[in-house]
Amino acid sequence: MIDPMQSLTDEHERIRAMLISFETELDHFEQAQKPDYDVLQGSIAYCQEFLDNWHHPREDALVALLKRRAPKDTMTCEELEMQHSKLAQSAAKLVRIFEAVEHDAHFLRENLVRQGRSLLRDYRWHLDWEEANFFPVLTSNLLPEDFQQIAARFADTADPLAKNPVDQRYRALLGAVGDI
Repeated sequence: MIDPMQSLTDEHERIRAMLISFETELDHFEQAQKPDYDVLQGSIAYCQEFLDNWHHPREDALVALLKRRAPKDTMTCEELEMQHSKLAQSAAKLVRIFEAVEHDAHFLRENLVRQGRSLLRDYRWHLDWEEANFFPVLTSNLLPEDFQQIAARFADTADPLAKNPVDQRYRALLGAVGDI
């Protein structure tokens, strides 16, 4: 049986590795060196396609169980939901800027770097916050049957950095993450 908490922990490790790769390429971009655009694009896509569409909704499913099991922890749940919404908006903004830069809008270089650094900072803070606040609340309040109820959602991982074969859009990112 899949352990949802272990699955989340493993995903957090892959997310942190992706953030390191993204930051390396963002540094190259900021210094007017040639970044690996496939890694930049793969990182941004990873935020939108995996984190916003799979990772966060699975955490939100745990929030729904937690709200029923431990209503006293509603503030933690509300904070997490607000963070997920803010991260999705931030990633969408970065996508728009990246697309403009890809179409030779050179004047947006500083905007891409600023938004990229903001996203990096927000994601790192978010991961730390979840591990310090959300994960302990889950493990102290949810029962084994709660985790069994949600385990099926964690069995089919959509994480492109954990799949084999890897989707073509993520090959460069996986190579960069593997180098860390």
